[in-house]
Amino acid sequence: MSINFSIPISIALLGIFISDGTETVFKKLLVGEYKWHNVSSIRERLAQLGKDSDAGYENFRIAQMALVLTSTLMALSLNLTGLISTSLAFLLAILSGLLAIFITDRNLSRRCQRRKVAIEGEFPAIVEMLTLAVGAGESTATAFKRIATRANGYLALEIQKVVEAIESGVAFAVALDEMSKRLNSEAVRRFSDSIIISSARGTSLVETLVHASNESRNLERVRLMTAAGKSEITMMIPIVFLVLPISILFALFPSLSNLNLFAN
Repeated sequence: MSINFSIPISIALLGIFISDGTETVFKKLLVGEYKWHNVSSIRERLAQLGKDSDAGYENFRIAQMALVLTSTLMALSLNLTGLISTSLAFLLAILSGLLAIFITDRNLSRRCQRRKVAIEGEFPAIVEMLTLAVGAGESTATAFKRIATRANGYLALEIQKVVEAIESGVAFAVALDEMSKRLNSEAVRRFSDSIIISSARGTSLVETLVHASNESRNLERVRLMTAAGKSEITMMIPIVFLVLPISILFALFPSLSNLNLFAN
């Protein structure tokens, strides 16, 4: 396609979007893109980031489509300037659009993973604070409210949501269970289940919290040991593939030079 045909087609497409006052075309494209990917998976990951509303999901999808449109326009501009052919521009637009969707999806997963690691790192300190507050004679709801107002971090924000849900009339067990489902953390899930079961059966909550505190410290220790082991393996990569071959070359170079002299 020559530039004489590319410019009118581009202007026509731009005119369609401008003249679409009811945003019918844009909405159809948006709905089609919604159905293209797994909606429930994205909503679950957005809920882990605290963006469980419809507005958070729509903002993510709009940002995703904006990247796709930007990559498509870049490919079209390269075609209009004559740097690449039409078929190559079409292929580049498809590949860049798929790459934009993949990158945004992977970025969302990495953000969820980083937040989960941060919450599990804050978890032992929060449990110890809760143990001290309950051991001093405060109720569980009051102890949660104290932590929500005094502590900082992702887990403190989630506890603040639990306190707000309790104050709005939601049962404590239901609010705590929703928090554990939203965070998708095994440690927080076990902690929530132990508090709910202890409250329902009337057992000593202090002993349950002390056990949860010790367990959280052990899990944090195991996580740090695992991360240290992975770091050791990562540090071995430049030694094995860079330092060791160079050392061998330095050791063998004189012998190889002498062998070449004898051969000559």
